[in-house]
Amino acid sequence: MTPVETLDVARAAGAKEKDNDALELLAATVLFRQCSAEDLAALASCARSSTYAAGSDLLTEGDDATEILIIAEGEAVVMKRGAAIASHEVARLGPGDSLGEMALLDPGTRSATVRALSPVTALVIPIGDILRLAEARPTMVRALVELARLVAARLRYTTSSAVGSLERALAEEQMRTTMGKFTLLLIIGFSLYTWVVGTASQLKELVGRTEFVTIPVIAAIAGFAYWFMKTSGYSARFFGLTLEKAGRHSAEAILFTLPLMAAAVGLKAWLVTHVASMQGEPLFQMFAGSVAFNPWLIVAYVFFVPVQEMIYRGGLQGALEHFLTGRWHRWYAIIGSNIIFATGHLYISPGLSLSAFVAGLFWGWLYSRQRSLVGVSISHILLGFWAFEVVDMGVLE
Repeated sequence: MTPVETLDVARAAGAKEKDNDALELLAATVLFRQCSAEDLAALASCARSSTYAAGSDLLTEGDDATEILIIAEGEAVVMKRGAAIASHEVARLGPGDSLGEMALLDPGTRSATVRALSPVTALVIPIGDILRLAEARPTMVRALVELARLVAARLRYTTSSAVGSLERALAEEQMRTTMGKFTLLLIIGFSLYTWVVGTASQLKELVGRTEFVTIPVIAAIAGFAYWFMKTSGYSARFFGLTLEKAGRHSAEAILFTLPLMAAAVGLKAWLVTHVASMQGEPLFQMFAGSVAFNPWLIVAYVFFVPVQEMIYRGGLQGALEHFLTGRWHRWYAIIGSNIIFATGHLYISPGLSLSAFVAGLFWGWLYSRQRSLVGVSISHILLGFWAFEVVDMGVLE
């Protein structure tokens, strides 16, 4: 055999191998899987193989639709232009997937761009050749039936995706509205706090008490917090207003609070030993008999502590946990809301503000763990009454 004859044989073998690859790819494609071997051979004779570098476009939105592509190797992404952004991902395609077949039913321009994510090899078949084969070969109608099924399946997927997109857009709009109200609540809260700092400090110097100012302000902020929760579109449970697992949360809160109560006694012992103004004071002020017990204090704690927790934990921390993202978003929410909580005690004394911040970190963690105001309110009442009424922290108040 001459060198020329050998080259011709090699070329023929290569062409036959390519034809076999094309036949296998066509037979495995959903669009043509019902076609006969003769129909597939006819299609393969019209097809050509084309390669695309990563990042290049197999199809471009707006171009004339003249060909169908079937991916043999590689991966591609379907991109659709939007009104607000340049383009967004619609779907991903891989070996065996066809693209551009809608032009068989609706000749016109491409409705999306298909871009190669990796080097892609695709079988390209002119639409005109497919239509001519369908006229000459009635059995090719099976391909059109499969196309109708494929279009119906994609339409169902598109409808589902559209519903999902609308739901996400609605949730985002709800979140923006809630964030606006949340920001308004913070502005009102800080404005009231600024007024309290000036008024309560002067009132404390005159009559020694600040409740005449702080109680109305807490009530006002609680009213705004309730309005925010009521109009936010979120459920009461979202803000911790639920009695679900109340017994378990209460027991857990008491158990976790006991070490802090012991720490308060230890801190009082240290203060009595090292602070001159507190030397000689009893470790438990309430049991020493020097101060008459006022039962209204318990009523005040039981009433106002849940209101405080609704504002700082349910309103501020709960909303921040929802709005913030990232690995540490819960602790960002705990610390952020707790700074506001501690600052709200600064007009009384820096020591009380510091104590509130430390205890608030625990209460923030407890609320994040339980997602209910029951446990954290019980802990707040228990620890607050114990530390400042039973033990009496003295200079920290």
